[in-house]
Amino acid sequence: MPEAETITLPDGRALCFDDVGDPAGKALLYVHGTPDSRRARHPDDGLARDLGVRLIAADRPGAGASDPHPGGTVGSFGDDAAALAAHLGIERWAVLAWSAGSLFGLGHAARHAQLVRRLGIVGGLPPFPAYGEPGVLDGADGNRHMVAELGAELGAAAFADLLAPMVAPYPCDHALAVEHLLEGRDAVARAELDAVPGAIDAMADGIVDAVAGGLAGLTRDLALQVEPLDVDLADVRAPVRLWHGTEDHTAPPSFGRWLADHLPDATLDVVDGAGHCLLLPRWAEILTALVAD
Repeated sequence: MPEAETITLPDGRALCFDDVGDPAGKALLYVHGTPDSRRARHPDDGLARDLGVRLIAADRPGAGASDPHPGGTVGSFGDDAAALAAHLGIERWAVLAWSAGSLFGLGHAARHAQLVRRLGIVGGLPPFPAYGEPGVLDGADGNRHMVAELGAELGAAAFADLLAPMVAPYPCDHALAVEHLLEGRDAVARAELDAVPGAIDAMADGIVDAVAGGLAGLTRDLALQVEPLDVDLADVRAPVRLWHGTEDHTAPPSFGRWLADHLPDATLDVVDGAGHCLLLPRWAEILTALVAD
């Protein structure tokens, strides 16, 4: 793995990131899922280099080496990402968000529309109120139904306090993270992980990083999956491309249809036979689509 870099944000917090791939290539920001970090991505950064992509992968607050942000929101992460772009001298970039990272990618695109040229969301979650609409939870597994029910019953803070120790073991080392990762994946997602050498280790690294500084960052990240968004989806002006697998029961195609219906300019690709980890075997294809002219 590359040596991580850190910047100091305007409020004094540290933001950690990797800057890999082609340094002269088209810039793309990668927004990780939950419980994850910047390291939970395709393990071969040479693919980005060969595609002419400058890949920027940042730890969200409280993950990896980024400081927690107790009052942080989806929109404030968008501001953090904009500060990172300014630090790197990037005027425009594409954004790729995976799973729960969808909300933060949308927050960045809504808050800083002038910076985001294209947004890709893979297996993304919709805002929490969408779960209450007819048909949105169709195809979702029991865990997602539980999130919908407990989030509504307990509220964001209590829900997150309850769930955080369940979604990532704490304290955690690499071996425990691998065990936790594999226990929580269905056969389709496991096959997608197995198809990419090093992917299981990369995802396990993300779990370790998610709780490296304690549970506070992960807890806040989970709360933001239930709290109302502090941005308006109508402000997302970049073209959005959504990928959802027919066998993804964590974020089924109904989630993608909801997002496509509520964004100004969105295209949904439903990938036959794919699961929640479709990002990894299709990494090069997705990067290429997002940086295309």
